[in-house]
Amino acid sequence: MVSHALASVADEEGAARLPTPQTASEFLFPISTPYDIQLDFMQRLFETIEKREFAIFESPTGTGKSLSIICGALTWLHHNSERKSRMSSTTLAAADNSLQQQQPDWVVAYEKKQQMDKAAAASESESAQRQKYLRWVASTRRREAAERKQQVSSRRQQTAPIAGKVAGIAKRKPNDDRDDDEADDDIMLVDPYYSDSEAQDTGHADDNGQVQYSAAVRKLMKRRADNRPLYDSSNSDDEDDDDDSAGPPQEPNVTKVIYASRTHSQIQQFIGEVKRTQFGSGENKVKCVTLGSRSQLCVNDRARQGALSVHAINERCLEMQQQSSSGSKKSARCGFLPPQQTPMLDFKDAVAATIMDIEELAKEGRRRCTCPYYGARSSVSGSQVVALPYNTLLSRSAREAMGISLQGNIVIVDEAHNLVDTILSTHSVTLDWRTVRALLDMVQKYFTKYWRRLKGSNVTYVRQTIALLKALNKFMQATSATAANTAKVVSVNGFLTLAHADHINVYKIDRYLRESKLGRKLNMFSDQQHNQQRGAEQDVPLGKRANNGASTSIGDFVAGRGSPVPATAVAVFESFMECLGKPDRTGSRLGIRVIPPPSATPGSNGDAEVELKYLLLDPSEAFGEICAEARAVILAGGTMKPANDIVEQLLPAHKTRQSASEGGSALSAIKEEAKLNPSNARLFAWSHVVDKSHICSVVIGSGPTGAALRFAHKDQSDIAKLREAGLALAALCQVIPGGVVAFFPSYKLLNLMHKHWTSEGIVGRISKRKPVFVETSSASGPEADVLEQYSAQVQRAGSTGALLLSVVGGRLSEGINFSDDLGRAVVMVGVPFPSLASPELAERLAYYEAMPGGSQTTSAGGMGPESMGPRAKDMYESLCMHAVNQSIGRAIWHHNDYAAIVFLDTRYAESRIANKLPAWIIGGDGPNSLSASAFGLALSCISSLFKRDF
Repeated sequence: MVSHALASVADEEGAARLPTPQTASEFLFPISTPYDIQLDFMQRLFETIEKREFAIFESPTGTGKSLSIICGALTWLHHNSERKSRMSSTTLAAADNSLQQQQPDWVVAYEKKQQMDKAAAASESESAQRQKYLRWVASTRRREAAERKQQVSSRRQQTAPIAGKVAGIAKRKPNDDRDDDEADDDIMLVDPYYSDSEAQDTGHADDNGQVQYSAAVRKLMKRRADNRPLYDSSNSDDEDDDDDSAGPPQEPNVTKVIYASRTHSQIQQFIGEVKRTQFGSGENKVKCVTLGSRSQLCVNDRARQGALSVHAINERCLEMQQQSSSGSKKSARCGFLPPQQTPMLDFKDAVAATIMDIEELAKEGRRRCTCPYYGARSSVSGSQVVALPYNTLLSRSAREAMGISLQGNIVIVDEAHNLVDTILSTHSVTLDWRTVRALLDMVQKYFTKYWRRLKGSNVTYVRQTIALLKALNKFMQATSATAANTAKVVSVNGFLTLAHADHINVYKIDRYLRESKLGRKLNMFSDQQHNQQRGAEQDVPLGKRANNGASTSIGDFVAGRGSPVPATAVAVFESFMECLGKPDRTGSRLGIRVIPPPSATPGSNGDAEVELKYLLLDPSEAFGEICAEARAVILAGGTMKPANDIVEQLLPAHKTRQSASEGGSALSAIKEEAKLNPSNARLFAWSHVVDKSHICSVVIGSGPTGAALRFAHKDQSDIAKLREAGLALAALCQVIPGGVVAFFPSYKLLNLMHKHWTSEGIVGRISKRKPVFVETSSASGPEADVLEQYSAQVQRAGSTGALLLSVVGGRLSEGINFSDDLGRAVVMVGVPFPSLASPELAERLAYYEAMPGGSQTTSAGGMGPESMGPRAKDMYESLCMHAVNQSIGRAIWHHNDYAAIVFLDTRYAESRIANKLPAWIIGGDGPNSLSASAFGLALSCISSLFKRDF
């Protein structure tokens, strides 16, 4: 087992401070001789967790970052668990030695007893909870085993002939089918809903004479009365309670590492790395669970069939959990959700015994006929490692649904260079006019059919929802009549005023939608309407069927003609209302955009489309709660620079007390600290594992004919400069072996240059040595496999390489391995500054500049680089350089690799830009360390790199 000597110092909890391991073997590192970077990484990670800090770790691609994260974090977990068991005796011994030198014996004995009682009480509570859970598991298994045995015995004793059953079925009345339809209608009804203000006591009666109960009492009554599935999506139904009938006791939470990454493949790679270490097997094995979405883990083919989106799968899953009290076959429950607890407990045991990725979880679920989605969720509490995607971690509602608590746990976000953009996109929702019209039609038809049968306050809140949808529809209709291709940004309250909806309480509607589950009923209702309409259409001759044209009816909506499927639309509206219903968010705006109608759309009525987009401008409002709850937060990535920008956007400003000793008054005062403060965050950045002689970084300031290379927006129409860039790239391809990847700021500039180079014969000249492949914006079709074609050409025997023209921020700029001959050079053509024509970006920069500490000189309207304040300008440059650093980091993947990094724009030599490049790029052996060089000198430097014997 992992062993260590406990230090004598005490942390803020009174526990002994853990000393940092000094060797790779202490970290159980699977390689006997790690890179110096890896050992230092693990040590700094261990210290960051122990000191409860926020830190950014930048370790270039190919330096073994994943293994360092695993061994550093999981070693701390082992040491921390041992600390808890050894803390009492060690602390008491230290206290005994100290007290014996200064205090009488009776004081020493009293102090020892107090500390022993405190330590015993701390462990007794956790032990009691664990014992209670284990007793419940054992009793549940015994009870359900007895029930299964009794059911088998009962079936054997049945003597009624099968023929009798068949005869009974044959005698079934024709109108029995209507019973199922009536039962399905009952399912469509929203459960009685009462707001807190309407039910403060248990004796108040509503207008119908029915008694209204408080929320807590109603919840308990509903739990006992309903025939609910054991594994519902609402975790609130599984609260711990001394009464076993109120739900099973929760499994005690253990301290855990919560690992989040951007893509499914990155999480799968992380799980594979865990298996490689001693933490994946043997006595040091950890309990690890991987969380995914229903679309990844659902193994019920009936639920997946016909689902056109993730939201549709979610809704279908929730519908199939509802078991009709009438026994209707139409509402048959999902067979992968067992009626007993034992199969799910067996699945949890399998997860604890073997570390599995998403695919392996799905296979295990099919093998055991148990839902792996809910099985993985039920394993979270007892797992020491939880691997999940970004969106689950960043959304509080998603974390609560999954049963993930951040309190006291370690959060590690890998590939965190896109974290800020991911937070902003996760908390941004777009609602278009088509969706509003279709939802309005759906809700009105639902209300018309069921309003007399709705109980509680449902009638009031559904009417308010219809009123809000009508206001949105009217506003969008009026906006559509204005000039097309316009966009503006307003405050949320300002928008409600413009839409004449400021009299509607959006906060209560948001709460009603979340608590009443109206959206789920609307989806079921839309399915029913679609089935009825499809049946009616089949009875009408084809030539006589009505053509609804451009109208957006529920039939078109359900069928997906011109509108999203219902589940997606309802989910978007609920998310939109959830954003509007956050009164505490100050850094938010609402974007209004008018899009001209496509001229070739069949049946188009000529109306412009209107989109409402909720914008979160301040990511710290969402990320701050993660920092506040977690023990430590670590952001890791291959290229995290510029890191100051990330820290300043993510860390919320916080207040601290300033005492008199710090220069304050006699009374403690409250002071506001800036977000960017060395005490708030730590930055660790390492150079690459490759030798500096393996990298040649150059900024080429002028082309082969001596013309300046600078491709700002005003220069992109200069034909002479476009030609100069093509000649420079052609010359580079003559001296660089293998593959060359050139990145452009946009598809527009790429296509413009490629077209000009083709007409000038430059592409033909390059193709004689290196075939040219061009990335397109299409995500499908023949153009989508350009990377595969490029790779095949480079790796072909006797090949002189190939040239790949790509776009910064495109499909080939992140996560693609251009190691060895696939990327002997990365060429950056131009500087990819984001477009200031976007009102969303302009508003974000203006908000950022107006925050405390900014100059407040930046305005959202008519913004340009010259009019920006210093903070907005720094953020604008950082947005650009994050993308650049990701692109140039594709070339070097291991310590034997080598490549040239070429910047075809003189602006990269400017200090503000160069200082935001990774240290391993700036430290290359290019002429004058990234100062702009003449073409001849730069070409000579690059040529000498590839003449060396590596």
